Amino acid sequence: MESVTPRIIYQEANPYSSFTAFLENDGRTVYLYLQSEHNPEIPIKSLWIRNLLPAPKSHSENDFKDGLAPLLIEEEVFHPEGQPSFREDEIHFIWTEEGDGVGLFIHEELYAFLPPWSGIKGFHGYSKEAKIDAICASPLGDSGHGVIAERIESSRKFWEFRSEKEAWNKIQKHRLDFLENSFGTHEKYWSADGGKFPQLGIARFRPEQYPGILVYSTIGMSAQNMPQVELYHKDYLRYARSEVIFAIKISDDGDRSESWIPHLIGELIRYPWNMGSWLGNGHTILMTRKDPDALRLNFTSIVLTNEISPSETKGLLAEDGNPVNFLFGLPITEEENFLIKQEGASTLFKMMKSEKDSWVHDSERESFL
Repeated sequence: MESVTPRIIYQEANPYSSFTAFLENDGRTVYLYLQSEHNPEIPIKSLWIRNLLPAPKSHSENDFKDGLAPLLIEEEVFHPEGQPSFREDEIHFIWTEEGDGVGLFIHEELYAFLPPWSGIKGFHGYSKEAKIDAICASPLGDSGHGVIAERIESSRKFWEFRSEKEAWNKIQKHRLDFLENSFGTHEKYWSADGGKFPQLGIARFRPEQYPGILVYSTIGMSAQNMPQVELYHKDYLRYARSEVIFAIKISDDGDRSESWIPHLIGELIRYPWNMGSWLGNGHTILMTRKDPDALRLNFTSIVLTNEISPSETKGLLAEDGNPVNFLFGLPITEEENFLIKQEGASTLFKMMKSEKDSWVHDSERESFL
């Protein structure tokens, strides 16, 4: 057969600009691919959509040796005779809320779903044309009913809401109202999204009930699910929406927190969607900004926790009715980070809880070890 240069039929980036999906015709097959734009550790994901040629009776090892996208064989497909390619004007995508999965629609019919768990244990995704589980696709089943259809419909409703003119104002107000009820009127606000989706901000509070303490909180992270949480939690919707808080004890020499904390938070605020990952209790992140008031210790990382938190941050529900988890960022030393890696974050948290207001960073504290 004469070689054909692969041709991209349709291509689209998700609203976070973190993944790009494209449908490719290589003259033999049509495959759906998903590629991360920022995280090189995420391999490109692929899903067989249909054969353009008659299906062979058995798999050819030459396909793999030659780097060709595999044809599915006769027993694996509904149309072994092969089918024509697609036209660009009949294709559209619906992205999952997390942005790391995509549904392929032909006209108004769900035709395939490349899910967030694609690429794990040899699984690729679901295709309407797959008759049985095959090397690059599994059966989609009823495209109008069932768990997959419900997931896509939920995503559709999410994007419809986010496209509304007043959506961000509602999201922002909902979170600020909750935090102001907890910590008093915010005294400063920064936009932290760089003009890109999702809209994000940082607010600073000076709570009367905690004299000498400043509270910085993200605004808007919890307006959308973080990617990959469902791979680690069965009831993932309880953990998928979070905001990050950084509370600090004001130094006796004055407040220099604004010189580093908003920058530090601003660098991790888009992390989940840019990197196709998530932030949760016990996760650690390298500090890219130094604490200028650090007196005795060299803080090199931040550990996130919801095990150590004040009662004021309990009870906020996101727009989908699921809880918002406030993760408190606490700077730690290299030695304390090593303890987390060896024994788990809860070991360090138990030591921290012995301190008053342990959810607050004290630049002058001593080591917990």
